[in-house]
Amino acid sequence: MPRRERPLDTEDSELGHFAADLRRLREKAGNPPYRDLAVRAHYSAAALSEAANGRKLPSLAVTLAYVEACGGDAGEWEERWRSIGSPPAPVDESPYAGLAAFQPEDADRFFGREKLTAKLLDLVGARRFTGVFGASGSGKSSLLRAGLVPRLDHAVVFTPGARPLDECAVRLASVLGESAVVLRDELTADPANLGLRIRQWNPDLVLVVDQFEEVFTLADPAAREWFVQALTSCPRVVIGVRADFYGHLGRHPELVDAVDGGQLIVGPMTTDELRRAITAPALRVGATVETALVTRLVADVTGQAAALPLVSHALVETWARRRGMTLTLAAYEEAGGLEHAVARTAEAVFGSLADEQQTVARQIFLRLIALGEGTEDTKRRVRREGLDAEVLDRLAAARLVTLDRDGVELTHEALIRGWPRLRDWIAEDRAGLLVQHRLTEAAAAWDAVGGDPDALYRGVRLAQARDLPDGSLTATERRFLEASIDLDLAREAGVRRRARRMRVLVSVLTVLVVVLTGTVVYAVRLAGESARQHDRVVAGRTVSGLADLIASDPAKAVRVALAAYTIAPGDDTRDALLNADAARRKAPVEVPRDESKVGSDFSPSGRFLTRAGEKSNWMWDNAKGRDRSELLPRQERAWARISADDKRMVVTNLDTYVAQLWDISDLDRPRQTGVLPRPFSVDAVSRSGEVVVGAGMVDWPQPPGSRATERPSLVRDSKAHIWDLHDPRQPREVVLPRENAGTPALRPDGRLLVLPLRQDHWTGETEIEFWQVDTEQPQLLNTMWVKDNLGSVMAFSQDGRFIAVRDELRKKIVVWDVADPRSPVRWAELPESSHVALLVEFGGHQVAVGADSEVQVWDVERQDAPVLLGSFGGLVEQLTALAYRPADAMFVGLDRTVSMWSFRTTVDAVRSNLCMEHDIELDEVVWESYFPDVRRRSVCP
Repeated sequence: MPRRERPLDTEDSELGHFAADLRRLREKAGNPPYRDLAVRAHYSAAALSEAANGRKLPSLAVTLAYVEACGGDAGEWEERWRSIGSPPAPVDESPYAGLAAFQPEDADRFFGREKLTAKLLDLVGARRFTGVFGASGSGKSSLLRAGLVPRLDHAVVFTPGARPLDECAVRLASVLGESAVVLRDELTADPANLGLRIRQWNPDLVLVVDQFEEVFTLADPAAREWFVQALTSCPRVVIGVRADFYGHLGRHPELVDAVDGGQLIVGPMTTDELRRAITAPALRVGATVETALVTRLVADVTGQAAALPLVSHALVETWARRRGMTLTLAAYEEAGGLEHAVARTAEAVFGSLADEQQTVARQIFLRLIALGEGTEDTKRRVRREGLDAEVLDRLAAARLVTLDRDGVELTHEALIRGWPRLRDWIAEDRAGLLVQHRLTEAAAAWDAVGGDPDALYRGVRLAQARDLPDGSLTATERRFLEASIDLDLAREAGVRRRARRMRVLVSVLTVLVVVLTGTVVYAVRLAGESARQHDRVVAGRTVSGLADLIASDPAKAVRVALAAYTIAPGDDTRDALLNADAARRKAPVEVPRDESKVGSDFSPSGRFLTRAGEKSNWMWDNAKGRDRSELLPRQERAWARISADDKRMVVTNLDTYVAQLWDISDLDRPRQTGVLPRPFSVDAVSRSGEVVVGAGMVDWPQPPGSRATERPSLVRDSKAHIWDLHDPRQPREVVLPRENAGTPALRPDGRLLVLPLRQDHWTGETEIEFWQVDTEQPQLLNTMWVKDNLGSVMAFSQDGRFIAVRDELRKKIVVWDVADPRSPVRWAELPESSHVALLVEFGGHQVAVGADSEVQVWDVERQDAPVLLGSFGGLVEQLTALAYRPADAMFVGLDRTVSMWSFRTTVDAVRSNLCMEHDIELDEVVWESYFPDVRRRSVCP
């Protein structure tokens, strides 16, 4: 007896009716087994059974074979098949959003997040400040815009961009019916005016800030600080933040306070939610989705929190290839599926462009990338001005970019992950992109202040920017660069004019020597000064263009730089020599490849280099030139903190935050001496390793739909914890009685703790406490209020006398003398080399400040008189670690390519070492090519 067929899942759809009628036709034919039907139809029994299961539309050939085997009318069924399988009308709009986020007007086609939307509404109703966190691509923006905003009576939604103040003014002005310019001036005067104006208009207005992470990736510190203060003054706020920027909120105690207890995590959709998100938009417009396609999509997406834009885009492409009003598995596979749909769309659009347009498209895409510093690369919004309108329209038509009145941005960051060509472009010239992005920002700032010459480029930055292809510049950037070059040439011309005047004066005085022989000595002096002026101009011009040679041939570059310094000692020739020396000494480090690295760091002594990754952990002994990775766990993410005496080590599991204590005084026989009894995040270790400070780790709320077996995420508890490890078998913990503490700094001897606390928004002052922690119970020695917008205590000097504190608003490093913590002395101010990914290290009375591709080394021996010993620019590709190595009396750094850099600042020592080498002198031909009309001389004493 033939087996009964499985009931149809799609009986209420056009495809379901088609399959049901096929089954009825077979019943009229006597319900023959599919094996018998296969003999008549000349198709397999499986193919015929699948034709009537309603999961997908069978091919026309299989349909007609089925019908004829059952005695049906082939012509009638062919007409019916073609009505279902006919191509779509080109004017039909897709019910899916694609890569773009759902907007408030899309609320009626936003499905699958009903439960999460209800939970968010409850949270917003009960809380003044709510944080929505999730991975890129988890659907945060759609939840906020299409889920939350349409259900609120009064809401303003926007993204902060690079200028959150302007965005606030424009968006709020449209609601209040006022001038955005007037409102901006009012908000500039006091951030608290934002909350005041909202309360005056309607205290129930909810300010919804999507993509809040842009304040960390695009806005400068001053704009970020203003925005944080303004938001925390508002009556009701919701922020959407990418999960990997959660830790950045901890830099602002007021944000930590605000989101405490008001956090919602956007996790992966459940299977039922995903099915609804796939099928409901199609049903809404009278279409159906094959069961086979739903099953395949659910299988492709399950467990991926960041795949929703890819699903939506794949469905848009499947919709474009649908049969009638049915989305089929075959169309999905033709579009490239979840993994390749985005890439195929991008490649198709890119391939349709002419060669010149492809070059323009590449430049546009790269402008829209904000390079990550310890986080994934993100999108950024740029002005449309100067960008090719035709190419932009082509990209926008394919929904790869989104245009508004004057800006453009990637439709979604999923394009960065899903399009290999774009990833390759970014990887090919990451350093060049940094130069390009800085030029964009500098040109915009210069244009905004009316072309102020003080805002123009000079020196190393100008040399780097001049290497950018002219075709990659906008009109504003080109004007900015040309003005910078003109100013630089004018300076050189001025120097040459002064030199010519000297020579003319010398000639006149020489003639007068017949009458006034006493002027001979003066003339000779002037002649010497004229020659020196000429030499300085030539040497300066040579080193200003030395960046390419340093990168391509550092061995030759160091010889040229040494000659330039010999000819005309000065800051520019000194820096050129030190940069060439650093490039020549660059040493690639062989580490296991792990693209998902967590980070790298040096031990305080500079001897050990550790690197943590998702798949492997690595440790290198610089003193012995030996891999010591066996000291670290292999199968878990782990971070190692080593004491300055290189004898103790704390190894923390970055998933559980269990901290193990190790004795590594004998590296060949390491011993585990204990384990901390509670989850702990280590911030600092004393020189002896007997005291560690940091934060306790507490559970993050489980995301909706998570499995009970999943381990909860852990976050810092915003308290300062101190562990006494004199007896590592019985560690003793003390928690300072403070809430919302910043990152503590520990004096190397383990006796003094410096703890930054919250900032007073009315006075602009920040509280810093000094604690003596080598007693049974810590004692508060002093509380210091400083009138700065301070970020954190960056470093302690090795002797414990100085601390370096970052003033984020003014972009300075402030050095304090804390030899007497009861009476700290403001010692020196250092300008930051950049405001991104700052690293600070002390070496005696020297301070190294590193960021991006720059490192500056300062001498702070004299109060209020810091001396720049060396500036290293454009060498390092994203600095990730910095340390002082006392054994070699120099700073060392590590970059994202895992190359070791040595930053020597003692010019005499560099020169002495170089002069011990062979062939350091330039031959006559090379000398003349770099130093025309300059007397050749020996570069070694």
